Amino acid sequence: MLAVVALLASLVPPPGPVTVEVVSVSGTGCRANTTTVAMSQDNEAFTVTYSDFLVQGNGSEAKKSCTIALRINHVPGYTYGIAATDFRGFAHLTDGAKGTARNSYHFPGFPTRHSRHTYQAPMSDNWHVTDRPDGVVHGPCKDRKPLTIEAELKVNGKGTASFMTMDSTDSSVTTTFRLSWKKCAE
Repeated sequence: MLAVVALLASLVPPPGPVTVEVVSVSGTGCRANTTTVAMSQDNEAFTVTYSDFLVQGNGSEAKKSCTIALRINHVPGYTYGIAATDFRGFAHLTDGAKGTARNSYHFPGFPTRHSRHTYQAPMSDNWHVTDRPDGVVHGPCKDRKPLTIEAELKVNGKGTASFMTMDSTDSSVTTTFRLSWKKCAE
């Protein structure tokens, strides 16, 4: 019972404000001013919102990607890892096309978490994937390193009308990263 109480206490966010700072953004899927990042009010997740992340099939292979480096600012004595991610978008796949959403995230010098999901034609619908890693990799306690997030959308197939987005009719779909907080050893 004591172990369960200690585990639950370690999942509680640190006291005080937690903010997210964008260190850099690059890639063909997130041109300037088309991506935003925000921390949830309960400090248990942050969202990445894409407003123009679309890949259009061209009869062979087409892909777009986005790389974002973030710094989560919080009081000393805590660290975090990614407990789960929710990815959302829309796919219109015809003529034997397939679409792939590939995502990864890591702290420099720590293992990278990879996720890949493939969708087959015919499809014209929203897609949603929740990814829960087998184990959470927490960042370093003392030397806070930025978290790097990479996302890629790819469409393969004969048809030129196929496309895939991390976008929706309201021009914004969020990718949610749920955090696992851990108190650092003193």
